[in-house]
Amino acid sequence: MFKFKPKISALARISSEIRFSSQWIKASSSSNEDINVEKLFVDQEVQKLLTDLTEIDLEHKVFRPRRTSIQQRSHFALMTEERLEKTRERMREEARRFLQFVPVKEPREESVQILAQDSELKDFDTSKFVFTDITFDATDQDRTVVVREPDGTLRTANPEEHDRMNRTYYQKPNRPVNAPALFADPYLQNALDKNEHEFVLDWACWFYEPDDPSYIRLSQLVFDRINESGKFHVITSTRHFGPFTFFLALNDNIPKLLNYFGGLGRLADCANLVRLQKAVRPDWRVTIAQGDSDEKIVKDFIKQNARFRDHIGDLQAFISTGKVKSEHEAEKHFGLRERLGRVDKRRVRITSGNIRGNEGPLGELSDEYSVKVVKSEGTGGSDGAEKKEEGRGRGRWRSRDQNTDDKKKE
Repeated sequence: MFKFKPKISALARISSEIRFSSQWIKASSSSNEDINVEKLFVDQEVQKLLTDLTEIDLEHKVFRPRRTSIQQRSHFALMTEERLEKTRERMREEARRFLQFVPVKEPREESVQILAQDSELKDFDTSKFVFTDITFDATDQDRTVVVREPDGTLRTANPEEHDRMNRTYYQKPNRPVNAPALFADPYLQNALDKNEHEFVLDWACWFYEPDDPSYIRLSQLVFDRINESGKFHVITSTRHFGPFTFFLALNDNIPKLLNYFGGLGRLADCANLVRLQKAVRPDWRVTIAQGDSDEKIVKDFIKQNARFRDHIGDLQAFISTGKVKSEHEAEKHFGLRERLGRVDKRRVRITSGNIRGNEGPLGELSDEYSVKVVKSEGTGGSDGAEKKEEGRGRGRWRSRDQNTDDKKKE
């Protein structure tokens, strides 16, 4: 089997060179040009913009409590202000290491190469035979795996077979041989409904290789659902936010994320997102000068992309009023509470004590008009009739009781 190894390596190099379009760019994208996505993602300018866009939330995201199999004690220390600041800076450096982006790579070729056609082995068995190189110097990426078909054909293994053999011979914790059910619907959607996006993507990184076609399809599916639902907060300050933002910019699909930054008042991040779009798409029609401010870049984007105005309402409101989304919602909620409060005041129980005041049916008009209480015409008659009926009832019971006593005496 070792004589096929140079041939397999040469075929792999040829197949990697013959790639005309990126799998990270959707067919519906406005651009049809060929882009070297792997080279573009590691570009220094792109990496700087992605790092700036990925906020570092130490308390609620990076160092938040997590479920682990190793129990750890909480550590408390008494520090001076200078030592506390150094500790925080060290934590930020450690957080940057934790937030190192997942690499964006093109998928391996799913096509196989025919190595030999041995007709004398045809129908020798009904099952396939898989031959795996298990030498110690072979890695999971360059390990040779070939498959003998029942018709006698000897071919290279496809990516799914190759990775399955690696997981079979070199097992790791929480990495079963077959893909977990979580990576497919309906279990995937159930996990996303519970905001477990980071958990799904972390497990996918552990289970798959970055160039595995299944990993790329799964990550794109999760990215699309995050963008559709607008749940950007579940992926911020994680190592997946950079590839997610790069994926949106690559497919000219940044309006919703731009609106999210605008709703939080992060104008600098809005401008960096527009700069990232320009860096990824140099032929983009939006022009950015060297000395343009963040506000001018965002305003020019809104002006030159009128088709996106329905998707960036929070950003436009922040630019025009200077208030973030939470402030607008608080004002609306306060106004609603005021209206409901006035309605509740008018629904107070009317009594003889408050009927002439502001809490009565006239409300504030009671200050201008006098309220006079008039007894209705049928009120007195009905009361007398009820009393009369009540008296009649008591009389009948008294007479009946009296007749019963007379019979007992007899």
